[in-house]
Amino acid sequence: MANKFSDQMGGFISLSLKGENYEKVINLALARGIYIWDIKRNNNLIYLKVRTSGYEAFKSIADENNYEIKLLKRQGMPFWKTVMKRRIGLLGGALIFIAALYLMSSFVWLVQVSGNNKVDQKRILMTAAIHGIYPGAAKWNFSRIEVEEAMLRDMSELSYIQCDVRGVKVHIKVVEKILPDKEITGPCHIVAAQDGVVEEVLVLEGQANVKSGSVVAKGDILISGIVFPPVPYAMAENPVPSGEPYHVRARGKVMARTWYEGYGECSLISEKKVFTEKELNKLYLITPWKNLLLKGWGDNKFIFYEENAKEQVWHSPIGNWGLSSLSIKEQQINTTKYSEKEAVEIAREKALQSLNQKMEANLKVSDSHFVVLSSPSDSIVRIKVSVESIQDISQVHPINAGEISN
Repeated sequence: MANKFSDQMGGFISLSLKGENYEKVINLALARGIYIWDIKRNNNLIYLKVRTSGYEAFKSIADENNYEIKLLKRQGMPFWKTVMKRRIGLLGGALIFIAALYLMSSFVWLVQVSGNNKVDQKRILMTAAIHGIYPGAAKWNFSRIEVEEAMLRDMSELSYIQCDVRGVKVHIKVVEKILPDKEITGPCHIVAAQDGVVEEVLVLEGQANVKSGSVVAKGDILISGIVFPPVPYAMAENPVPSGEPYHVRARGKVMARTWYEGYGECSLISEKKVFTEKELNKLYLITPWKNLLLKGWGDNKFIFYEENAKEQVWHSPIGNWGLSSLSIKEQQINTTKYSEKEAVEIAREKALQSLNQKMEANLKVSDSHFVVLSSPSDSIVRIKVSVESIQDISQVHPINAGEISN
């Protein structure tokens, strides 16, 4: 059996041999100590492999016996050395590229945040940057666990932080604290949450400032948390109160008649832009020197269109690198004509939508009115809808420090 390791280290050559009496050539080669293996015959040709050290001797035997010999392939370490010497520049470039790729992957180039609703993303990124995570930061300069603990100490609004480092990207996942609503426990008034006409007043604690039929505006005190003791009946000219005013947490309910209005309109001739199936996509490579167009040659010939640009940039010590895509979609104008009846119905639906946005959920409506504001000759139909309801307009409001001191 051939020693494959020694064959690879010393090198071997694949040959084809053409002639008669192949056995004679093979026997002469073996008699001289030339190692031959992998012998195959195909018609009048014979294929074999011989070590580089025995090639010249085998070639001389073949020439002496008038055999046609053809070199097919050189294999093994000696031939690789020759190839590598000729391509030393390519090998050096490949090694430099691998080293540069490893070095670039040792830095953070992109930082993302998810899970935040109330806490500003810029604040989270700034806090992470203070503790070592920012675009361009070396991975060996920060500890993921230490950054998470430090960010939790600095940001009391967060209950959990996870810094997921994958490749050149850091994904910061946060969970915000759910804080209970601050309930007023001290002295307070009950004020009007909105304008209305008072229908009913129920006082559990405090002193009523309004009665049925009173017109109130938003913010007016309905039930006061400052209670003045009643003055005893006296025939004297200047009666003296029975005691000093005191403060309580006003409690009660004030029902009032309130009004809401909504507005909607619809043009008899409507023009709307819609997308066609035509679009132009461009892709750019962002480099510190200039942006190179990779895809999407050609000018924009659309009359109406919409552009959507996306950009992903990585910061490096020598400048910004990244990809920028631009999607240009063609639009066309579709014209729709409505009858007056159809326009009134559409304007009415829009008015109701506007009204629902202003009203509270599950609000009981006692009366409603629709009014057409436009004239028959107008090109736009305008409608106003107004509703009337009876609702609780009481709202708790703390007593100011000045009122308490007075």
